[in-house]
Amino acid sequence: MNYLAKTNSQNNDTEENDSKSSEKLSLFVKVDEDARAIIDKYKDMGIKIAKLIEDAVDIYDDFNSLSPEIKAIIEKYQEKDETLVSFLERAVKFYGDHLGNQKNLDRDLWMRAREEMKMMLIGKTTFNQLIHAAELPQDARERPYRKNVALDLILWDTGKPLKSLKIEEIITTVQKIWRVANYFYDIVVHQEGNQYHLLFKHRQNKRYSEYWLGYFTSLFESEELTCKCKVDGQVFDETLSMTIEVIDEKEV
Repeated sequence: MNYLAKTNSQNNDTEENDSKSSEKLSLFVKVDEDARAIIDKYKDMGIKIAKLIEDAVDIYDDFNSLSPEIKAIIEKYQEKDETLVSFLERAVKFYGDHLGNQKNLDRDLWMRAREEMKMMLIGKTTFNQLIHAAELPQDARERPYRKNVALDLILWDTGKPLKSLKIEEIITTVQKIWRVANYFYDIVVHQEGNQYHLLFKHRQNKRYSEYWLGYFTSLFESEELTCKCKVDGQVFDETLSMTIEVIDEKEV
């Protein structure tokens, strides 16, 4: 009895496998020549038909999971006889080119404004301070630089916490940002030991130099920095000269 049961079970398994194989063969025979060519292509690459079908079903399911709004956009802009892959390639390329061109246009416009019109980049806080200074001329210079946003700009550019920034990084960031913003057309930095000599060049006037001397003195003598500094400076009609001396490195 056990032998007969085992034999019947094996026969049933064989019949079931034959049925599945026949079903797969029937499925393969029913696909068109283009589909067969794709299957053969990936078979030659060592990918089994079962795996290929599984991936195809996943892709089909992903596509049909798209929202009706997205499907409507695809139907609207997909050209006649254009495959979905070709459409997606075209859409991605258009999206990339558009963003890239827009960034280039923005950069070119800013460079033109900077070079031709001598425009400066100004933030909301600085703008409000200038309005206040116009209303109260008695503290027109002192108030803005005592409440400046220099540290905010430096942290924004470096992406680092203030306690990890060395004096060299802060000076380098000032040199970069204040030139890009067109406040100065050149900032020259020279180091001698624990002293940093900065030469700010502009095309304004002595009052302009005095304002920025106060501004950067407030920055480099700030208690928030990781070192204690002493600032000395001289102002001229189109130049500001500053010496920053590091007198104490704080432990962090």
